[in-house]
Amino acid sequence: MMKVYYDKDADLSLIKGKKVTIVGYGSQGHAHAQNLNDSGIKVTVGLRKGGASWDKAKKAGLKVAEVTEAVKGADFVMMLMPDEHIAAVYRDEVEPNIRKGATLAFAHGFNIHYGQVQPRDDIDVVMIAPKAPGHTVRSTYVQGGGTPMLIAIHQDAAHRQRLVLRAIGDRAHAFSRVGALGIPFRPFRRHRRKPPIRWIHDERRPQVD
Repeated sequence: MMKVYYDKDADLSLIKGKKVTIVGYGSQGHAHAQNLNDSGIKVTVGLRKGGASWDKAKKAGLKVAEVTEAVKGADFVMMLMPDEHIAAVYRDEVEPNIRKGATLAFAHGFNIHYGQVQPRDDIDVVMIAPKAPGHTVRSTYVQGGGTPMLIAIHQDAAHRQRLVLRAIGDRAHAFSRVGALGIPFRPFRRHRRKPPIRWIHDERRPQVD
């Protein structure tokens, strides 16, 4: 049975003091990074140095680092890039540097379902999926409101991820002001269409902007 979580179900203290890394600074990336930062969470944005978004993130008052450095020592790493780039960035820059026991998060289940990303067994894997474009997630937060979201757990080695999701997804983004729906990971990703073959075999180095 699916459950809807609200503010009373979430405890922000679970994530305060932890290191959170957002990889990417596009539509969802900028919203997640700025909302978390404004909620008092220690946020680092992982980007390609010299990329289009490097200066934008810095001007927003965020800590910025190259992806490998941003991931090292992080407790929570969220991949918020175009889907076609996530697999290569995970393989080359995230997997070798994400620590044992850390949490890897996605905005939906595409890369997990289609095997583009195959996470190590010693990390937890979750989904935080706002049901709105990034600019709406951000503007609604600034106005004191929130947007609905879906949360799901794919891999939970430490049996703690539902609590972490409620903290970082619900309270830090204010999603729980209107409701965060907990769902099984598989049904959400089941209906995603299969990726084009060129996504699977494309070995070009992605641009993490």
